[in-house]
Amino acid sequence: MESTFAQRLINARTIRGYSQRALCSLLDGKISPNAIAKYETGKMLPSSQNLIALAEALDFDVDYFFRPFTLNIDLNSFEFRKRSSLPAKKEKAIKESIALSIEKYVEIESITHDSAQFNLSYDNVPLQTENDARSMGARFRQDLNLGIDCISTPIEVLESNGIKVIEIETDTKFDGSCVKNLGLPVIVLNKNLISERRRLTLFHELAHLILTFDESADVERLCNVFANEVLLPSAVLKSLLGEHRKNLSWKELKLIQNGFGISVDAILVKAKQIGIISESTHRALCIEMNRNSELKRRVQESAYPKELSSRFERLVYKALADSMISVSKAASLLDSSIDKVNAQTTLS
Repeated sequence: MESTFAQRLINARTIRGYSQRALCSLLDGKISPNAIAKYETGKMLPSSQNLIALAEALDFDVDYFFRPFTLNIDLNSFEFRKRSSLPAKKEKAIKESIALSIEKYVEIESITHDSAQFNLSYDNVPLQTENDARSMGARFRQDLNLGIDCISTPIEVLESNGIKVIEIETDTKFDGSCVKNLGLPVIVLNKNLISERRRLTLFHELAHLILTFDESADVERLCNVFANEVLLPSAVLKSLLGEHRKNLSWKELKLIQNGFGISVDAILVKAKQIGIISESTHRALCIEMNRNSELKRRVQESAYPKELSSRFERLVYKALADSMISVSKAASLLDSSIDKVNAQTTLS
């Protein structure tokens, strides 16, 4: 019990971004730094009063601190993409938050005996060029019978095919991540990103999960090409814009954004990559946009509804409805209050 509590306390403090000293300050000196150090090394358990104080300060329910670890998640094995300015402390907090979310997801699947199997794999086709990535994007659409129209609910599509999509609220310097070392295909998205960026990130992370790459390949660029092709097939873009154009209007680009949930920037890059516009035309359009702040704002603003992951939440409420878990357990899994869970069950 001491070792479980010790690690849970360390993880909770890491997720919230507190040092031991900062946590002591938050507790107004009710618990000494020495006591917290002993808790985190498993030398001592807190009194009931101190346990409640810690739980309230860290915004975790009391049961969390004694929940047994069911998965061994190596944080260093995450496929983790972020902007370079994200501090190491924040990166570790994000990873711990992801690990906890994965743990909860696996737990509710085990309780409900409801887990879709993930069967997609393209390990035998190492990608090297942009054309390889586009071909694989087209193949992915075909394998899932997605046709050529807009994928209106991509998260639902992936979750129905056995990929767990986890969303966390965190720094906008973090886009997404994927985890595949557990035998569990997991994609992590930043809930705070705009819709178009979330959708591109979703399929970028999918590329990291299901594709293999030649040693000489620019992996990040090819993942973006794959994601772009899944969201907006090349043949469709050519049918909308034409095979070759000397210029493009911002209005037609925004209309395509509205229809396919892909940003104007990404559409322009794709139009250049597949030869609809030249390098010089692409450059001229970017210069025009960057010189006009109002134009840039309107071009880059989101124009597509945001889809949120819902499978985990559905499984929790399914388990609650079938009396597999208690209301307090549901609240713990959902990081919610008992009152809010009760309100949701009656839709009041």
